[in-house]
Amino acid sequence: MTEMSLAREQFDRQAAQYNDRWAAWSDESLRRMLEVADPQTHQRVLDVATGTGFTALAFAPPDSDVVGADNTPGMLAQARKRAEEAGIANVTWQEAPAEALPFTDGSFDLVTVRIAPHHFRDVPAFLRETRRVLRPGGALALCDTTVPDDDAEAADWQNAVERERDPSHGANLSPETWRALCAAAGLSVTALDHTSGRIAIPLSAWLETAGCTGDCAERVRRMFIEAPASARQQFHIVSEDDGETRFAWQRVVLRAERREG
Repeated sequence: MTEMSLAREQFDRQAAQYNDRWAAWSDESLRRMLEVADPQTHQRVLDVATGTGFTALAFAPPDSDVVGADNTPGMLAQARKRAEEAGIANVTWQEAPAEALPFTDGSFDLVTVRIAPHHFRDVPAFLRETRRVLRPGGALALCDTTVPDDDAEAADWQNAVERERDPSHGANLSPETWRALCAAAGLSVTALDHTSGRIAIPLSAWLETAGCTGDCAERVRRMFIEAPASARQQFHIVSEDDGETRFAWQRVVLRAERREG
């Protein structure tokens, strides 16, 4: 099975419960993205890997034209349902991969992407496509889970855990890696925010959401038990009295502008 097929299967399975599971984490990251992006009316906005449309709808003030693009039909079905229920009519939905966007050059003022790039099979291609579809002076607003710049042991452990839980996971990239990749694609980072995360995630629910049960869940639980001290510190891994393990992933939020030319 290809990486794209793995991601599509994984998120079709998660679509109906995705927003409810991670509402608190999602709300916090979205608030920060809105602050960084400062969306305006009369903009044309593209939300890449829109999932159930949560970000696209948040970036859809009146008099704006918003497109939510995703490669997973199940997610797009949920997004359409959310838009209809909210009475939001200025968002359209397009099935498309992040690395090959079916839009003309310079057709958007703002591109957004949230908690998705760690699944992309080719992040540099996504960033090149982002620059292509942005007008000169347009901006990318991005939020994703991340790993520390200066702790390779913790970073390697976190990505290994993610891949064990969910084979569609590619890689969580460090903030400075994001800065370098944006520069290589012709995007200049104007804001970058890296936090260690304040919202604890229960391991059991995290495994359940990805459909990681049985032997898969046991392997991941063992990895948490055997996590190196660096990972325990970076990701606030704790074992509670109720037997639950909780942790807090780090996240990066950035804004990058398309250079002229």
